[in-house]
Amino acid sequence: MAALPGKALAQALIDASRESARSAPVAAVIEAARAGALDAPATVRLLGRLWTLERMFYYVYGGWGQGLEVNDFPPSVKYLFSKQILDESTHEMLYLDALIRRGAVATQKDAFHQPYGRFSVDSALAYYVFSLRNLATYPHPIRIAALNLGPQVIEFEWMRELAEATTDAGLKDVFASQTVENQSHINMGRRIVEEFVEKPVEADLARWACAVARRDYARFLHELGDFVLARQTPPPPLPRIVVTD
Repeated sequence: MAALPGKALAQALIDASRESARSAPVAAVIEAARAGALDAPATVRLLGRLWTLERMFYYVYGGWGQGLEVNDFPPSVKYLFSKQILDESTHEMLYLDALIRRGAVATQKDAFHQPYGRFSVDSALAYYVFSLRNLATYPHPIRIAALNLGPQVIEFEWMRELAEATTDAGLKDVFASQTVENQSHINMGRRIVEEFVEKPVEADLARWACAVARRDYARFLHELGDFVLARQTPPPPLPRIVVTD
């Protein structure tokens, strides 16, 4: 398989994302769990904000799916993307079920009205979601490279660490149960980049898109950590963009 055009690129993107995972802003939440300081309200806030993020993937994937045409990729590629959509839907319901089991809400409708369940356009969560949604204008391999070899790699690492750190059996199950799906998303991203990112310009786009997705996901994780731990710390600076006519 050494002749695959995007083989080196896929590995480089994964390696860069693993490096980013080592300094992920959610580390403070993991340390709180390890120290037994992640109390019930903090756990509910964590589950609630992750549920809010997961439900926004319907919006992201809806836009991405519109960019897939008949016969542009093998059926297996579209099947894997469909499976990823199903996995994210499962994870959304996993978080909601955990909230119901903990008595935080009685129904899904109730969750929308809780502070952790509200979606605000003035938030790092919205910034990240809109960033992913805007990738709908790029070819499928580019957006899959951005998400699956970027934030998905970081998510895989921090969820694994949190599952290992917490003594809360229910919380451990929530994150440990996502390991297989998250790993499959990374594997799918690797396969698509290896096979379908062939031209130098496509490789440059994949590097750029993956870096942007990692950056915006890090901003979300910073916001998540502050919300869960009921603190306020300076957010990462927004990128400066020079616009010329």
